[in-house]
Amino acid sequence: MTILKEKTFIIILILLLSSICCCCTTNNELTLKKIEANDKYRWMENQPQLISNWLLSESERTVNILDALPWSKTVSKRFNQLTDFGSEPRISDIQYVGDNCFYFKQTADYPYNRLFVRDRYNNEKLLIDPPIGYGIYDFYPSRDGQYIAYSIYENGAEISSIKIINVKTKSHLNDHITGISDPSIIWSNDNLSFFYKRNDKYQQNSPKSGTEELYLHHLNTKTKDDVLIFSKNQITGYDPVTDQNIALSFSSNWAIASISSSISGYSIDLYLTHYDNLNNTKVHWQKIIDRKQKVTNFILKDDWLYLAKYNVLSGYTISRVNLNKNSQLEEKIMEWQNGDLTQFAASKDAIYLAYHESETPKFVAIPFTDPHYVKSISLANNEEITAIFSDTDRKEILFTAQNWTVPPKIFTYNPDNGSIQDSKMINPSAFSFANYEAEQQWVKSNDGTLVPMTIIHPKGIKYDGTAPTWLTTYGAYGVSQRAFFDATRLIWLERGGIIAIAHVRGGGELGEDWHIGGSLANKQNSVDDFITCAQYLINHNITQPSKLVISGESAGGIIIGMALAKHPELFAAASINVGMLNMSRLDKIAIGKANFAEFGSPLNLKQLKDLSKIDAYLNLKDYVTYPPVMISVGLKDERVAPWQSAKFIARLNEINHTQKQQVLVVADQYEGHFFDNFLNTVEFFIWKTTPTP
Repeated sequence: MTILKEKTFIIILILLLSSICCCCTTNNELTLKKIEANDKYRWMENQPQLISNWLLSESERTVNILDALPWSKTVSKRFNQLTDFGSEPRISDIQYVGDNCFYFKQTADYPYNRLFVRDRYNNEKLLIDPPIGYGIYDFYPSRDGQYIAYSIYENGAEISSIKIINVKTKSHLNDHITGISDPSIIWSNDNLSFFYKRNDKYQQNSPKSGTEELYLHHLNTKTKDDVLIFSKNQITGYDPVTDQNIALSFSSNWAIASISSSISGYSIDLYLTHYDNLNNTKVHWQKIIDRKQKVTNFILKDDWLYLAKYNVLSGYTISRVNLNKNSQLEEKIMEWQNGDLTQFAASKDAIYLAYHESETPKFVAIPFTDPHYVKSISLANNEEITAIFSDTDRKEILFTAQNWTVPPKIFTYNPDNGSIQDSKMINPSAFSFANYEAEQQWVKSNDGTLVPMTIIHPKGIKYDGTAPTWLTTYGAYGVSQRAFFDATRLIWLERGGIIAIAHVRGGGELGEDWHIGGSLANKQNSVDDFITCAQYLINHNITQPSKLVISGESAGGIIIGMALAKHPELFAAASINVGMLNMSRLDKIAIGKANFAEFGSPLNLKQLKDLSKIDAYLNLKDYVTYPPVMISVGLKDERVAPWQSAKFIARLNEINHTQKQQVLVVADQYEGHFFDNFLNTVEFFIWKTTPTP
């Protein structure tokens, strides 16, 4: 009798489970069918030439409309003034090697990166002036300064080539390595070879479909003879979908290779070997740090490995490890909470850190001789350190400091006496923000989380709800939107406008937890934070819906597109540049799979449901009145396919019906993912916030 009852129970259980499985399958099929039914313009994904022609045609219409605006010439003239180099050059990417100083310089006559060298007698020499249609990504001097390896790319493309130039003779070597996305070159101690990163698909010019590997190249040899020193076959647990950010560092005794996810987050794996092993055809690597330990940055100094890692306080801990000791116990140096790490560099005798703790900027030095003596370096005007230029053979460092209303300067810092001096390498902008100031407000989001928002406005302003206000955001990948000076903001400010930046979850402003709080299934928090910031501007009489315009680019397009779809009544206009607007089709774009860790995978049903909730294209509704929208797209975009924008445009035009309400499109057939559409956007926003006579 007992056996019969048990059999009966098992049969009932099987029937119940079968019923549940059938129900799940049915629900899954319904979800997929519903998404596909709402995706009326999926065919656009497979018609690149047709879509490009259509976008270019729409762009021509937009340009004609914008050119006819009464303030178009005035705004364009002011833009040219604010972006004019004048008599002062722009200097960047400064590197010292011995007595030589290498740097990029841009001038009014040459408004693009050209590579220069200045010797100890202050004599300047032009080394590289890229041909028309090409640009230089970055450059890497050899340790003795005799050679420079650099990567050169065709405008709009993200694939470059490595070339080598002799600094003294200005002649190029025959070496030419093609199909490079990010070379990350580091020269060997012999100055006659270097290590670099390339993709195993480099010969097919399609590295986004392959995996990264480290190679050793000897000067005046062919690429096919380069030695593979670090690849997926030499280590365990390598994921070619996400592990696309390999780098190498070495001291006199040790070499360390690092791997991190290319897009989402910054935690890395570290592998160790002796430096002498790098000359072997088969290098053995020992894994010493797993990404689960949440290390994001490291510096190798002699036998010491200095680590920066996320901590449980949503901040960072700085520690060090002695590589000569098998136990490799970490020695904590310092830590902070609720903040990010923005700069981490080493000089001859110290590590320099720029970071934020609860949105307060900090700048410190950690001497190698006494790492527990952390020295604070004071700056005026609450400025941000946006770059550190250091060399392991020099004590002195250079750094760039600026903020929202203070233009950048490059300063020298002498650790012996603590003096900070203007290097005079660049002069401050001639365009003053003396009449404007930046403040930070904390806005309570839907779930009670306080969200920081920067507001740039005229000094002494009395809010009456009439000021045109431009609200922007990014909020993805743990990237922090930090203070930087941009003279072109004056175009908007001088017309009585206000600029606001919403530092929503998904960014890194308040540390790792801030990033996690706006990624994957939590991405809706990014949208909610942004909408709450918009409502704050309206509720506090700073502006009103007819004066509030919004913009975002790339992953920021997710937030702008969803804010537009969910609360069109809050905004006067929106602009989205190279935006991710069709998230349920994330797997169909070039960098889609590398984005799964950040947003989720459409191949996973639960994550697909979450993605459909932040899919701006799918969330547009019939019979809803949406505000005017401008969409801009670079047709050579190798990250976010142009059809993502095209589908959104077509759907919005379908809903709006009338020619007057059609989306404005700006498309450029020569630009890629870093297409700059600022001038068209500001003209569009002035139009949509200016009362009709």
